[in-house]
Amino acid sequence: MILLKLILVLIFSIAVLVLTLSDRYQTGKRIMFLASYVFIVALIVSPTLADDIAHFFSIQHGSDLVIYVSISVLGMVSAINYARGDQHLEVITKLVRELAIKDVKKT
Repeated sequence: MILLKLILVLIFSIAVLVLTLSDRYQTGKRIMFLASYVFIVALIVSPTLADDIAHFFSIQHGSDLVIYVSISVLGMVSAINYARGDQHLEVITKLVRELAIKDVKKT
């Protein structure tokens, strides 16, 4: 069990290093990402912490809390990605229109 915890922490640590060292992340995003990382590592190292937090919110099990939070986060990520997709579609449409107008003016 300790080896599994060590492997999970190692995988998360590598992911954090790769993602936070890239230039894409701004300071606020890095802080939120690192806070999430610390929380995940704390839950891996001490599973009873999830139970304690769950009982605070009147949820019976820590695993239920993790599932509820995961579903909520995935829903938010889906909504954000959908909104970004719409924004990208608008930008692409404008670019294609501009290129089409330039092509027509050339001929």
